[in-house]
Amino acid sequence: MSITAVMYTMDNLPLPCQLEWEIQWNNSNSLPSLQDKEENRGVAGVFSGFVGNELIIAGGANFPDKMPWEGGKKNWERTLYHAHTDTMDFQWGIITDFLPAAIAYGVSIQLAEGLLCIGGCDMKRCFDDVFLIYKEGGVFKISYDWPSLPVPLANATGALLNNKIYIAGGQEKMSEENATNHFFVLDLDHKDKGWVALPSWDGNARGYAVSVAIENGESPVFYLFSGRDYRSSGYVEILTDGHMYDPFVNRWTRLQGFFPVMAGTAFVHSENIVFLGGVTKLFPGSYEHPGFENILRVYDRISHRFVHEEILPFSVPVTTNIAVRENNFYITSGEIKPGIRTPSVYEGQIIPLEK
Repeated sequence: MSITAVMYTMDNLPLPCQLEWEIQWNNSNSLPSLQDKEENRGVAGVFSGFVGNELIIAGGANFPDKMPWEGGKKNWERTLYHAHTDTMDFQWGIITDFLPAAIAYGVSIQLAEGLLCIGGCDMKRCFDDVFLIYKEGGVFKISYDWPSLPVPLANATGALLNNKIYIAGGQEKMSEENATNHFFVLDLDHKDKGWVALPSWDGNARGYAVSVAIENGESPVFYLFSGRDYRSSGYVEILTDGHMYDPFVNRWTRLQGFFPVMAGTAFVHSENIVFLGGVTKLFPGSYEHPGFENILRVYDRISHRFVHEEILPFSVPVTTNIAVRENNFYITSGEIKPGIRTPSVYEGQIIPLEK
């Protein structure tokens, strides 16, 4: 699938523009069946990324027997899936009961030595645990030699910037689901100092936000987009704002624009932020929603505006993670409708256009 860009002027009239790259999609891969069970239903809220040259997908939650409106109960997973991605069709390996507990809705941070898993939750509580999935002697292992979060957090967002990990938002409890405005940093060069609280953005508390970090350029920055503010009282508001944090001056800047990408995913390519999917509205008085947008948006961080919007021919999962390896990215399972997961692992390859 190619990308043809549309540049929007200040009065929102489309002006033809051409990006210097296109995306080719491979939609042929799905999570494998587990033992004697039927076709894999997929999982939302997974940890995912690369360990060496293997894509891993771990944990997550789903409704394995019945949908929630049929009385089905959510199940949290401990399973690890892994596959080499250098072939068109993945050959999956499965390790059941791999994670230390059944966990979903944490933050995945790709490191050179493996995949760092931060926070998350099960049915009853949120976690402050931080652990690394790595491989040694051909065996996947877990290292717990990492400082715990200052508070338990699920449904937070985070990114790696200049060897520092930033974590924003999320909730501390499952019994009282209240969004927070926490903003923490862990300096990987000084792990012994643990997580440090930083000033929060000027805006709502939030969970289910989207974040990326851009390291190139004179001023590396952390971006925070969208999400939803919610309270145990039943209050809920979908957010469409954007914020940029500059660690050099320890200051937030509110971005102009409309970012309807709650619970979606994003990654950075060159000076662009590529957003995939998101939820734009909820049913009144409920966390449920009518479905997700299957829209790909490209935001140019130099001009501070969207330069492309495209409807994709498949349902774009949310409440999941994007794993990136060189010019390839992978949308790792996730939720495509309320309560409905997909086992699909969508692969996109960014290909430069000939000039």
